[in-house]
Amino acid sequence: MTAPAKEAIRPEIVSVRTGDGLRLTGALWTPEENTSQTAIALFPGTGGEFHDPLFVALGHQLAAAGYTTLAMNRRDHGGNFGFYPLHDSAMDLRLGIDLLMDRGAKQVVLGGHSYGTVTAPYYIAETNDARVPGLLLLAILGDMRRGSMLILGNEERYNAVVEEARKMVAAGKGGEAFIIPPMVPGYMPMVHTYDIFLDKRGPEARVAPIELIQQVGDRPILGIRDPGDPFPATLPPAREMLEAANPNLTYILLDDIREGAMTPTAHGFEDRESEISALICHWMQGNGF
Repeated sequence: MTAPAKEAIRPEIVSVRTGDGLRLTGALWTPEENTSQTAIALFPGTGGEFHDPLFVALGHQLAAAGYTTLAMNRRDHGGNFGFYPLHDSAMDLRLGIDLLMDRGAKQVVLGGHSYGTVTAPYYIAETNDARVPGLLLLAILGDMRRGSMLILGNEERYNAVVEEARKMVAAGKGGEAFIIPPMVPGYMPMVHTYDIFLDKRGPEARVAPIELIQQVGDRPILGIRDPGDPFPATLPPAREMLEAANPNLTYILLDDIREGAMTPTAHGFEDRESEISALICHWMQGNGF
């Protein structure tokens, strides 16, 4: 007789409350046997949720490899992205770290996908949280400001929107919402308030991992990108700029399985989750995590 298939690790739905009363939800995958005292916390990108397919797959697979894994929303998850500032959203990451430490972790590798690759290094740059020994950046961005120029069409149009936003903020109307184009064709247009557009996409915004990863000390960083990813802030020369910014970054560009074709599903590593999990585990083990 063949042995019965091992049952997948079931996630626990968890929630935490921020200091200003917001409830944040996540999923926690706990291994049957913890082979590591390092846990992993993952946070989504623009429009993302803790239950996105990438996180569900990674949660199961990383827990099966012995790593307690949390996927959790920030306050700017899903449709909230254009309504909460970067700093407040990034500081929500502390709550995920706290939760994992309360569950017995000795340290927490902090990870993010897409815009989450902004908030993770931002959090460390602001706090230098000693409980975080490394960063895991999936679909790693280069500079959201440059990406915003590409979304809007060109630098001239970007500057015009920035000027409009500044005027609205100066007139006391920064909380009014407006629409900008989708990140890639076929996606939904994005809604931002004028003040949040400046906070997350304006010229002075601190939304460039190429700058933020220079402010995280000597922590090792793993960055991964699928070459079929068309999202503007991931495109060349992002890789070259990121690698020049921090020698502790291991940047992995996956094999091109689409023969040069670009597809939005590559941004979420669709059908490549097991490959991503294996790369994460190899990097974790190589760094003693």
